[in-house]
Amino acid sequence: MLTRREALSGVAVAGVAPGASAAKRNDSPEAALQAFLRAFEDCDLPRMEAAFASDASYFDRASDSVQDLGPYHRGKGMPAGMRQLALELPQTVSGPPYHRIEPQNLACEIYGALALCTFELEHPDNLGRRTVALRKQKDGWKIVHIHASNVYRAVPDPAPSSRPG
Repeated sequence: MLTRREALSGVAVAGVAPGASAAKRNDSPEAALQAFLRAFEDCDLPRMEAAFASDASYFDRASDSVQDLGPYHRGKGMPAGMRQLALELPQTVSGPPYHRIEPQNLACEIYGALALCTFELEHPDNLGRRTVALRKQKDGWKIVHIHASNVYRAVPDPAPSSRPG
């Protein structure tokens, strides 16, 4: 019987024992994505970077309001926000894992050597939406693009009686 972590890591999808090589763990796009998400939970930058193709690109997630749009243009490699989080969390949180990423409504569609995986991340104040494109390469499925966006819950207006007069 698989542990919850093994099942979430993509081992069950890939049909490989936990100690198997990384190449075996990413023999399907879903397994490759799950392995990347586990590396991200562990803030393991070498494993995270290894999940990306050399020509990867991204659109990073943004907060509900930003002043500078510069960081939100298309970037190269792994999303800058992910890298920053992976560097900062181990300084302030005990782990690994340093945080939990639990994709909801995960769907992977395969089109030959390309795959499109989408999922959602539910938080109290927003819904994170992620689209990850992967390409099959000689060493397994690699991420070629991540598009991350968040939809923020509206903050209710204060009750009329509590508004300044």
